[in-house]
Amino acid sequence: YSTLGLLKFRLGALPEADAASRTALHVVQEGDFAPGLPFAATVLADIAVASGELCEAQALLDLLPRDRLPAGVGTALIPAGRGRLRLAQARASEALQEFENCIALWRSDVWEMEMRDVGYLHARSGAAQALLALGELHRARELAEAELADIRRFDGRRALGLALRAAGLARGGKVGLEMLEESVAVLNRSPAVLERAHSLIELGSAQRREGQRQEACRVLAQGLDVAARCGARPLIARAREELRIAGARPRRDWTSGVEALTASELRVVQLAREGLSNRQIAQKLYLSIKTVEGHLARAYGKLDITTRGDLDRVFALQKARVATL
Repeated sequence: YSTLGLLKFRLGALPEADAASRTALHVVQEGDFAPGLPFAATVLADIAVASGELCEAQALLDLLPRDRLPAGVGTALIPAGRGRLRLAQARASEALQEFENCIALWRSDVWEMEMRDVGYLHARSGAAQALLALGELHRARELAEAELADIRRFDGRRALGLALRAAGLARGGKVGLEMLEESVAVLNRSPAVLERAHSLIELGSAQRREGQRQEACRVLAQGLDVAARCGARPLIARAREELRIAGARPRRDWTSGVEALTASELRVVQLAREGLSNRQIAQKLYLSIKTVEGHLARAYGKLDITTRGDLDRVFALQKARVATL
């Protein structure tokens, strides 16, 4: 289920990714299978970060050990997940430390064999993003381009698109713009919809900074559309802001209807539609009853309903944000 959740996440189906990954977390915790916890929790945390639910991401990562992590395929995910959350929180110094911890766990001398991260962790590109935020351009370029070189040999499209984006942002200027264009071209041939949205928005932002306003608006509008279909709220907000700076008038955000629900709200509402009580939903999703009640109250407001009996009618009338995969 963790793998299914990861695949759904990369396809941009955030509510479905969350549901699958929460099933994995339930199985791992009920079965007391500690080795499976890092995978389940970090995938869920990444979904929460992409949805803009940073407090939930922190709570999930708090389930995991903090210090003295042994080298392992699973344990290396922990500092990588924390690093991505710290980036989203604009805590660049802490993000850099987490990614450096991750890189240290993946060293060849630790494993006594050659180790190359070709898309599993993306710790070097993550560190490069943190370094860029800290103004350390030279180190950012070194790390981003080292990861890109390894991934070019592997040639996985999602990983390559992500690495090209990181390297393009670190390089800047005309060369950086060309890398971002290549990132979008690669991801257009990949089902990795969420990364495609991210690269489109970064490309449009770079074009806007280079004075290519008309093309920037076109690319940013495309990125906004893809991000909106995923429900990736931080990317939606970034695209809208860049469009406004470029002089465009982006379409308004959804404020009502099924499409306005966050991933957490949609997840809870779907279980309510299945007939589960608030207590049962809380137990299934490992949430407090108060949290479930809050999600339902906000969802009812967006759907303009007052009872569960209205849910089927509303969902029959409105198209959900992400199609079932």
